[in-house]
Amino acid sequence: MKTQIISGGHRTQSQSIKVANFIAKMIEKRGGEAKVTNLARNALPLWDEGVWAGEQRWKDIWGPIETDLKASDSYVIVTPEYNGMASPAIKNFFLFCRGEVVGHKPALLVSVTATLHNGAYPIHELRSSSFKNNKMLYIPDHVICREDEKILNGETPNPDSPTDAFTRVKLDYGVDMLKVYASAMKAVRESGVPNYKDFGSGM
Repeated sequence: MKTQIISGGHRTQSQSIKVANFIAKMIEKRGGEAKVTNLARNALPLWDEGVWAGEQRWKDIWGPIETDLKASDSYVIVTPEYNGMASPAIKNFFLFCRGEVVGHKPALLVSVTATLHNGAYPIHELRSSSFKNNKMLYIPDHVICREDEKILNGETPNPDSPTDAFTRVKLDYGVDMLKVYASAMKAVRESGVPNYKDFGSGM
């Protein structure tokens, strides 16, 4: 399984990229291949219609990321919670995604928050709309990484707190489920049924 992990934090040393790198190691320990795209270091300009026109500048900016997305079997979407919202970077990212590239490939949603009680709103926001035209398939399970500075700071099995221990258990399960979905959804994509030309924006 090849998994592309998108870290949607805006800061180069964010907790989101820490979480993304931790998940990458989990996938690699399971024999999978993982690549992390850090949107703080690979910042995408705000989308415009030049993408549709095939302008060279957009090919140069988006092309390498899209190539990685196309080669991947599954995704992990990591977003910080900014004022109760998914990050602008991750929302902008989804404007570029096409069904022909990411459609009917499973994704695990992961939100990152500094507090013990928040983090649900970005999950709800992304589940409600971000998949519509690109057909990315969010698996039913998601993970909220709470108290982000206090978790995932060491190698398993040495959690620093009950919150850290539970977060690691949830991520273990989420990654395992993602792997199963990646295997199952391959048959859907190869069936010839998905029709992006006539139903690219839904039915």
